[in-house]
Amino acid sequence: MNRRGLSLLEMLLAIGITSIIGAAIASMMAAATNSLSSKDDGRKSAIRLATTQVRLGAYIAPSRCILDKSNTHLTLWLEDSRENNTVHASEIRWLSFDENQKTITVEFVDFPDDWSQSMIDTADVACTPATNFEALLEGLRADDIVESVPLIDSMESCNFWINENESIDATHVCVRFSFSSELGITNDSIIDETIRIHQPPTEQQ
Repeated sequence: MNRRGLSLLEMLLAIGITSIIGAAIASMMAAATNSLSSKDDGRKSAIRLATTQVRLGAYIAPSRCILDKSNTHLTLWLEDSRENNTVHASEIRWLSFDENQKTITVEFVDFPDDWSQSMIDTADVACTPATNFEALLEGLRADDIVESVPLIDSMESCNFWINENESIDATHVCVRFSFSSELGITNDSIIDETIRIHQPPTEQQ
């Protein structure tokens, strides 16, 4: 049989078809990779959303009341451990969003193990309606008796809202936030939490 080589036109067509097929395969592989990455990123975001709700809810829901609030922080009276219906420093939890660190942290008083009860009683100051809770926290930090624990990381934004003008009267907290992810910044998510039993201190009632 007389075999002939490919003509120049046939060779160009073959190269063109091969290139088109190669480009199509590459495009399909990229789409599949992007789809898998998107799904994986979506799963991670869903897990972080659920984790955020559980961790914030663990502090907000059982709290007796909200003592102070700004767009990026929430000050909670978590418990009345002395059972005297008065807020003491050790009963407070400060939740705050750090835009630089991209985290929500909780801060609370942690007295040294070697302190006597009288030292603890002196440092565990009682609060009044006139208390500046941010200034109180700064003073406790200066005394080196504050523990800080990161609750949620990789947060791009976070804002707190409450359902009353006065923090002490609020029973509902709305948290709007977004995460940093491998594919960029996520859409805003919203978490709603309610204080189960609203019990402000005596001087506020």
